[in-house]
Amino acid sequence: MICRNVHRFVAVRRLVVAALVATVLVVSSAIPALAQGTWTKTGSLNTARNSHTGTLLTNGQVLVAGGRDSAGNILVSAELYDPSTGKWTATGSMATARQSHTATLLTNGDVLVAGGVFSVINGMVTCNAAAELYNPSTGQWATTGSMTVPRCYHSATLLTDGTVLVAGGGTISSPDSSAEIYDPLKGTWKATGNMNVARAVTAATLLPSGQVLISGGNPTSAGGRSAELYSNGHWRLTTSMNVLRQSLTATLLTNGDVLVFGGSNLESNATEFYNPKPATWSRTHCFCVSPPIGGQTETLLPNGKVLIDGGVNEYHFFFGARLYDSAANSWSFATNMNTVRSGHTATLLRNGQVLTAGGSGSSGVLASAELYTP
Repeated sequence: MICRNVHRFVAVRRLVVAALVATVLVVSSAIPALAQGTWTKTGSLNTARNSHTGTLLTNGQVLVAGGRDSAGNILVSAELYDPSTGKWTATGSMATARQSHTATLLTNGDVLVAGGVFSVINGMVTCNAAAELYNPSTGQWATTGSMTVPRCYHSATLLTDGTVLVAGGGTISSPDSSAEIYDPLKGTWKATGNMNVARAVTAATLLPSGQVLISGGNPTSAGGRSAELYSNGHWRLTTSMNVLRQSLTATLLTNGDVLVFGGSNLESNATEFYNPKPATWSRTHCFCVSPPIGGQTETLLPNGKVLIDGGVNEYHFFFGARLYDSAANSWSFATNMNTVRSGHTATLLRNGQVLTAGGSGSSGVLASAELYTP
């Protein structure tokens, strides 16, 4: 009896193993492995858009909102990307059309969008003060308190206490120095200390210390090199950058430094990093190709490297992508994107891939999207 049971168990186990192997083979054939360091096309947006926002939600999906379409219309629409299917689906529309706004994931999982370009008439840009909240569980938007100042091309930073700091805005030629705080519990905004320098089209970075670093975004020589720190309602100037940067992106590195990129068309001046202690700026090794001066994205990868992709330089759209290694302080070439683009979004997914969506290319405003596998 014991021998029969043992033989029966062995037979059943072989059947189970065979079934599992068959299942793995089917899954493997349906979902091919993606080579490291490559770009792969994924589902296209339902609406071509530029100057929109992309936010990773707590459920792993990506929310894209607003922007400008191929006809030049400023959008109220939003859509969701599902990494498990590679497809986009429409979700609730915003109450206010906006482009060049900010989107911030709050601690409760909602997304705060604020400001943005409301209209462009004869080249004149009108910013708005309206803000609203996206609820991922319902797929709907609800208006919240408006900012004290209309803003576009501003920065937004989630602080350690769950409030949101917005600063600056306007256009490169006419930036703003004001700042304010959003309280999610009250749904209200309150002015906080003004920056020492007016700034627009810049980036703000939350440091491990809880301070916020913001730099550049000013057309003057001194202002475009300046940097300052925010803490508890006060701004103070810190060491200036080596290079004037009217527009830039920024990323917090794993070692606590901040890498800034953009605003210069010189290979040797493309990028530098800020070390909070002892508050110094240092150039990185040469970018060694004509760099994008705006419209690029900057993403910290799980391996600690930083991916720069897209944008425009002084000659044309920047087609390629490059990787920065902070340990070696050097740049290396990455595989080019399938589609040249600027003004797109780049979102780090939970699986470590980077989703790049929309933007503008040589053919106009884009709906295409692709994935970078580190």
